[in-house]
Amino acid sequence: MFLESCSTPAAAPVPVAGWYEGTIYEDKPFYITKNAVSWTSGRKKADFGRWTAVSAYDSSIRMQAEGGRFCITPGYGWDGVTCSSTPPDMLLPSLFHDAMLHAKMNGAPISRSQIDLAFYDIMTSQNARCKGLYYRFARLFGWCFTFPQHPNTLIIRKN
Repeated sequence: MFLESCSTPAAAPVPVAGWYEGTIYEDKPFYITKNAVSWTSGRKKADFGRWTAVSAYDSSIRMQAEGGRFCITPGYGWDGVTCSSTPPDMLLPSLFHDAMLHAKMNGAPISRSQIDLAFYDIMTSQNARCKGLYYRFARLFGWCFTFPQHPNTLIIRKN
């Protein structure tokens, strides 16, 4: 699945659209990408850097930042919206936000403000109903999820 740009809103994916699968992990919903998923920012000056993050446990699971584009390979797992159930219009935004924060926690050269702004833009592209609330929550409490992760679960390679 490829999202061309956040500048033009697109319809939210239908539940279980084929690009992810839902499961239960430790009695909570957990999602795993079944296909590669990428997003390109519609902002002129968007730049997430140029780096690749590879899972320390499974080298086939990767994330890659190339300027304003961010890609995630199949097999990446995330827990959806933090502290809430995950409505269908928040699956993609929560995936990219979680993946970018995960990379930052492991040393990727990306700022939290870039991550949160991408989160807002993807929510806009998905016509997320509560995007203002989710964005404010991310800005106020997101610092809790940016502490370095030890041991590292991703290996960051700057391109």
